[in-house]
Amino acid sequence: MKITVDQLIKSFESKTQNKKERYNDFLFHCFHLFEKLIKDNKNKRKKDKYIIMRQNLINYLIVNERNITSKLCR
Repeated sequence: MKITVDQLIKSFESKTQNKKERYNDFLFHCFHLFEKLIKDNKNKRKKDKYIIMRQNLINYLIVNERNITSKLCR
């Protein structure tokens, strides 16, 4: 399963108009999505894979906060 940032942005909905709050909600949305994938899988190898994917995604989102915020606010 390959998840892209664009797919995550399309699946995200926020009620707030504040850019910083929207970005924080998006981070939570991404974390929660991967948490669900990890929880639903029984295979240890897949769980580890999703944990690594989640950490890499969160790191990417933090480094590219400005770009992500601009995409979210469109």
